[in-house]
Amino acid sequence: MNNTMSITNETVKIKKDRVLCLEGDRNSDLYFVTSGKLLICSRSGHMVTPLAYITKGGYFGEMSFFDNLPRSADVVALEDTTLVKVPNSALKEQVPTWLLIMAKQMTNKLRTLDHVIRDKGIKRKNVESMKPLSIEEQRHFFKIISSKR
Repeated sequence: MNNTMSITNETVKIKKDRVLCLEGDRNSDLYFVTSGKLLICSRSGHMVTPLAYITKGGYFGEMSFFDNLPRSADVVALEDTTLVKVPNSALKEQVPTWLLIMAKQMTNKLRTLDHVIRDKGIKRKNVESMKPLSIEEQRHFFKIISSKR
């Protein structure tokens, strides 16, 4: 990040088992993880499906950041986590128009894929980076996420 961008950033701390954002939220800020671990997930009924685990150096919120549409997934802290929040207002100051147009087009494609995954499910190997949640874990996260609605 350059010095101009860091002036607008804010540090956010979130405790374990807290929800940072919910699918459908209108927040369009981008977040970088400086410590901790987050679960990015989607819900269908009572089923919670992990989409990604984000740790130090990772980021999320890029789709809403670029296209100003609602959040496409829920984000829950698996550990106490520290984030750097980059406000959407920094986007027009930092990104050339041509790159912003390209980012919005790529985001549109990603949102289309998200809808397919949500409707049809996802087939994947049981690897640590995308391991499925146990029934107990699904209940735990569903309870946490549902309490925020």
